[in-house]
Amino acid sequence: MKLTILGSGSLFPYPNRGNSGYLLECSEATILLDGGSGTLRRIADFGLDYSSIDIICYTHLHIDHTFDLIPFLFALKHDSKVKKPKRVKIIAPISFIHFFNKLYKIYYKWIHTKDIIIDINELKPNDSINIDDIKVTAGNTKHTDNSLSYKINNSSSSFFYTGDTDFTNDLVLTGKNSDMVLMECSFPDNNKVDNHLTPIECGKLAQMINCKKLILTHFFPINENNDDLILRSVRKYYNGEIILANDGNTYIP
Repeated sequence: MKLTILGSGSLFPYPNRGNSGYLLECSEATILLDGGSGTLRRIADFGLDYSSIDIICYTHLHIDHTFDLIPFLFALKHDSKVKKPKRVKIIAPISFIHFFNKLYKIYYKWIHTKDIIIDINELKPNDSINIDDIKVTAGNTKHTDNSLSYKINNSSSSFFYTGDTDFTNDLVLTGKNSDMVLMECSFPDNNKVDNHLTPIECGKLAQMINCKKLILTHFFPINENNDDLILRSVRKYYNGEIILANDGNTYIP
């Protein structure tokens, strides 16, 4: 597995941090995890091929995590370099199909083509789906009504993405013993906001999950220029490798 950070920030415009988006390249498939505004452009900026994406996993439906779905489908339809027919599997929470159908109705003439086959799988917490030798397991999070985390296993590694969430033991149950964990860390310890994590909470969760590598992401502007403080807070509870994500960086388990 290789993880590329496409966007480590939030919806608020901030230098060098785009909206949530992560590309996980496995030997079996290329997986896009979320994809807010600007994700498609970042894929090109970082020398990656957007047309290689086989699977998209959406944690929830907020616009900073889903906005580039229509541009992605538009590009696939009109790009003569894309090998067609092209199949894209979308894994998402309950209510995604309703959300997608409304978008499809609005943008139909720009994105509809028989050459792009979209296969949508709505999952509930604890559901799993096998795609070739990849297993994707959904977990419960504390963010929106149907929001999910995802654990992705292949023959060599395990990866866990929390998505946006508050502290909950369900994250431990889903992510337990993952090789690499990508965890949101939106706000400082002294500015706790509901449905998001702080550095101390990240440290506690990482220790309980017992992961080998922890990558923190989804930084709001208020959490900028606090790298040392964030690391100190996390290390109070977690002794493994800690990385603060930056757009364009790549990581392997």
